[in-house]
Amino acid sequence: MAAEYRTSFKAYAAWNYQGEIDDLNRASEQGWQLVKGGCFHSRFVKNPGVRYRYQLDYGKIGDMPRYLETFREQGWEYVNSTWNGWHYLRKLYDPSLPEEEYEIFTDRESLREMNGRWVRLALALGIILLAFAVFYLIQLIRTPQLSALVRVLIFGIESAVLLRGAAVMRNPDSGRRRAKTNLAVFITVILIGLVAGCVLQLARPGFQTNQQASEIDEPIVDNRWADFQVYYLDLYYLDLEMESRDPMTFAVVNDAGETVYSVTDTDFSEEDIALRLSRGHYRFSMSCESGYRVDCSIR
Repeated sequence: MAAEYRTSFKAYAAWNYQGEIDDLNRASEQGWQLVKGGCFHSRFVKNPGVRYRYQLDYGKIGDMPRYLETFREQGWEYVNSTWNGWHYLRKLYDPSLPEEEYEIFTDRESLREMNGRWVRLALALGIILLAFAVFYLIQLIRTPQLSALVRVLIFGIESAVLLRGAAVMRNPDSGRRRAKTNLAVFITVILIGLVAGCVLQLARPGFQTNQQASEIDEPIVDNRWADFQVYYLDLYYLDLEMESRDPMTFAVVNDAGETVYSVTDTDFSEEDIALRLSRGHYRFSMSCESGYRVDCSIR
């Protein structure tokens, strides 16, 4: 009879590894024994004839054979290790033995040491993500736009969750069970946020154009060019340089012919002119009576 297998797609936050241990123990009690543990999915085989208690360890192991031998001497069986440094161990369950028999960390100091290995990684990643959040916050303050706001929120949330997790694992008595995080939902939200930020950024107009003539035969009145599309309501930024012998007018107009921005001058140069634009088509417009030069970009 062929063996029966199943795959569980569950993700656990590192600081809630006890939750994964509890789920593995429950699965074993129900006859499903771990074949291979993973970060986002685990493989089980149906074998109701045995029952195990599981434990997890974390960290880079320098001498793996010696590491495994140490646990074998204590009755622990090695299952597998994940790419990011988690090691799955199990021991046959005997209900007559005390629960302490199924702990791999028999004192608080050893538990702190194991937690500390993950805490150092989490702190480093949390600080890096916090730096990204601060970078986009500065960008948001200088040139407010929706894509920057999304990135601030995403990187800020990621950093806060990691730093909170590090604080929880730093102290074994802080109540890891109360600090549960649905990692699958967390990762999904992060991915959606990052994709949304990229899509919002890519959907911005982002182009540069120019018009110039040393002489003109007759005055130019409301000459419209450089059609561009705005896909969502936000602040957009105009960089504009223009010069002419006589005063000229530059404007941004919408499909209805309404002017959303205009300036009249003979010599004008300014960057990051904030324009609040709604969804729709827009054009640049120019009116002048003599030779001119206009360089402009919208982003």
